[in-house]
Amino acid sequence: MVAKAQSSLTGMRVFINVPSFSEMDGGPALGVEYRIKNNISVSLEGQWILYSLLDYEAQNHGFRFTPDVKFFIPGSRKRYKWFFAVQALYKQVNSYEDYIIPHYEDNMEVYQELRSLERQKQVFAMGGRFGVQSTFGGKKERFYMEISAGLGFRWKETHFVQRPPEGSVKRGREALLETDGFMPDVPYKIRFGYRF
Repeated sequence: MVAKAQSSLTGMRVFINVPSFSEMDGGPALGVEYRIKNNISVSLEGQWILYSLLDYEAQNHGFRFTPDVKFFIPGSRKRYKWFFAVQALYKQVNSYEDYIIPHYEDNMEVYQELRSLERQKQVFAMGGRFGVQSTFGGKKERFYMEISAGLGFRWKETHFVQRPPEGSVKRGREALLETDGFMPDVPYKIRFGYRF
């Protein structure tokens, strides 16, 4: 009976990460997880980025990939609910921002041009998470929920695909919290899924 319960933990799972809609670069995030043994699994989460909470006027589009490896701790009745996870992240977001470009003749401004210019952001991150994964849904318990949070670091770089001409001014406000370089990262997940 115990062996049967343990073997049912292995196999393929699909999930959705709910907080992806409330991230600074938001959009739906789906993933797959393969439970190799009762105490170890690997997963890959992908996100389609559609908008930015920092700048609603920017036309964002991009993607994010987050692979992770989980190490489960045996609990009561060998349920293997609590885990430590090691994760990596790569994110690329392109956005179009409006710039006012002045045009001069004989050192006098004759007209202004409004042009959308493309800017790209790349983020690399590494971190660890601690959490719990629990199954539910009747005798076969095909559905599961996972909650986890952790700590890590990230590196971010932004650059223009099309650089604004000298003397141009960005239309609208500058996005907050947009700094390049190394920063701390706080990964968190709330996943709902189905196991086959």
